[in-house]
Amino acid sequence: MKNSIIKRTEDYTENTKTYYCLPNSTTMEYLMSHLNHSEGAVLKKGERVFITDLCLKGFIAGVYEMTETPEETGYGYIECRLDLIAMSEELFEDSGTAIEWALKQK
Repeated sequence: MKNSIIKRTEDYTENTKTYYCLPNSTTMEYLMSHLNHSEGAVLKKGERVFITDLCLKGFIAGVYEMTETPEETGYGYIECRLDLIAMSEELFEDSGTAIEWALKQK
């Protein structure tokens, strides 16, 4: 997230080209309720959560890492805390391509 297209503040990270913002710390439950319900997706794989959403003229992608577990919080996994670790600088033509990018992030 060094590029000038991505701006990180205390609360959120913004793609300044598309003006799309993702919270730096959140839950799957929050993401599911705030993404575009017909085009967005929140997908969990192990300790990572991948998201895609429609904005302006394409799709963005983001990668979150779980920082809490259901065992330590007593909550369901969708209520456990996530931290943003990557956000796409480019727009993708579809959500599948956006998720493909997200899966490749380390």
